Amino acid sequence: MDYYSAFPFYMGYQGYGQWAQPGIVPEDRILEDLEYLQQMYPTYARKYQSAISSIVDKMDYDGSFLYDQYPDKLTIQRMVESVMVIIKTNEKEPVIETMSEKTMQDIVEQNRLTNNPTEHTLTENAPWMEKEPWIRELVTVLMYYEILMRRRRKNKQSLTQAAGNWHYPM
Repeated sequence: MDYYSAFPFYMGYQGYGQWAQPGIVPEDRILEDLEYLQQMYPTYARKYQSAISSIVDKMDYDGSFLYDQYPDKLTIQRMVESVMVIIKTNEKEPVIETMSEKTMQDIVEQNRLTNNPTEHTLTENAPWMEKEPWIRELVTVLMYYEILMRRRRKNKQSLTQAAGNWHYPM
């Protein structure tokens, strides 16, 4: 047997396995994986994602800035701001803000005695001013992700349409 003409061990099974060669993995498979992982988002991220996709739907048309090579950052920030307005209007009034001052002091005292410091933690009942920066950052990242996914889908559609219109010269 000629050992010098054989493939090295790392080249013997090209294309073996799901992610063996990144160039060979079909884009459909990658998009399926991304959509599956998107379904596993936490509850609030999924809720925000629906508001984000409704805003991006309004901006998704032929010739939209979303499909420019370099989308306008200011316009994306305005879209994030409109999502934040929707989230803030849908946000229920926190329970802690509606409590009386005496009840708040009792809760703080009980937490101090039980060594459970929850007065400064970020929870569902935290005031909007504490949560807003974190929610804004999450919404911004989800907005960029949504735009990226739409750009990929549009690019894929345009490639398949171009391939369908291709004619061989005679």
